[in-house]
Amino acid sequence: MKQIEAIIAWTPVRWAALKPETAGQVVVLPAPDAEGVAKRYMMRAGASSSALAALSDEARIARLFIDFQTLVVRDGIDPQTAHRAFLAIDEYRFRIAPDTEGAEFEDPPEED
Repeated sequence: MKQIEAIIAWTPVRWAALKPETAGQVVVLPAPDAEGVAKRYMMRAGASSSALAALSDEARIARLFIDFQTLVVRDGIDPQTAHRAFLAIDEYRFRIAPDTEGAEFEDPPEED
């Protein structure tokens, strides 16, 4: 799904006492979140923020990787757990190192 359509929801590891059922977990959901799944998590980013739509394409991509860094470094989400969840976002898959599991080419290179 496109970044502008994706809700990123997670619960920091340090908040395990508040939300033990989702602590250390992250999900990427399509917006709108009709079933309210994101509400089971303490934090949300992505399409749940009206400011995202106002950003340039480059600023949105930067925001995506800043959100990833925040989840992993500040909130203790396992990097591979975050990576697997973020693979649902097209812009993430197209911009990670091409030899990373799950990476894709937006415009695949021509084969010889």
